[in-house]
Amino acid sequence: MTTTISVCALPLGGIAGSAAIFPDVLQRAAKVLKEAEGSLLTDSLVTHVADWLVMVMVHGEGGSSPLVTALKDAAIAAAAETAGKRRLFSRNEKPVMCGLSFAERESEPFVLFLADASAPKFWNPVLLSQFADPFATPALADGNGFVFCTEDAAMFQTPQDLHRLIAASKRSAIVGVAADADTPAASAGSGVVMIARAECPYPTTAELCGVFARPRVLPEGILCPVSLCDGRAVVRGVVPVVALGFSVADGKLSGPVDLFDNPAFDAARTAAGKLAGFI
Repeated sequence: MTTTISVCALPLGGIAGSAAIFPDVLQRAAKVLKEAEGSLLTDSLVTHVADWLVMVMVHGEGGSSPLVTALKDAAIAAAAETAGKRRLFSRNEKPVMCGLSFAERESEPFVLFLADASAPKFWNPVLLSQFADPFATPALADGNGFVFCTEDAAMFQTPQDLHRLIAASKRSAIVGVAADADTPAASAGSGVVMIARAECPYPTTAELCGVFARPRVLPEGILCPVSLCDGRAVVRGVVPVVALGFSVADGKLSGPVDLFDNPAFDAARTAAGKLAGFI
């Protein structure tokens, strides 16, 4: 069985500007997806970061299914109707998409990263740290590299193509990472959403999350790893990032676990707050 996890994010209606999403907007989208479970979808989840509505759809239709696309559009329309009735703040943003299709392992954990930043190359430094830096992911020192794909369809095999990959990442977005041609590892949208499979042969959950434990300053702002309930956009120059951990079995989700709801990330959060005063 091939399982596909499709993720879509769109800011439809924020409270207090783009600070946070209104709960009714989430509930309306969740109802549409829930009604499709057992037929088109095997499972679904609706979540958020700042004012971004994030829909996770699990199915067996593959990565470009017109049926799943139609369902996504219906959920967006329903949620937008609710936001419109309340005249919530709306940004002119396009939907941000990412997804993975794979044959499930005996145990299939993955992490969904969410950030309040819509920028094509936003996830580049994160993916390079997670899947190409042996100091962040020690197993890479054993020679187990990954294949990186950029938005212009260029392919780079690490570690031998690392320097070329770094150069390419400055001008093009990394959209996917794979262990080999048939084994996808991660998929990234134009900011906002990124999904990564965890544990052997991929980085561990701790390695995927650990790259956020130290301060990181990107062109879009300072990354601040926060729990889901704290994923609001309220400080200029600070980008809240949420990490949700899941397992999937036979197309059914277990989770999420709020991975950044942990004092191990307090230092990065404190640093983000202090550095914000200099931006």
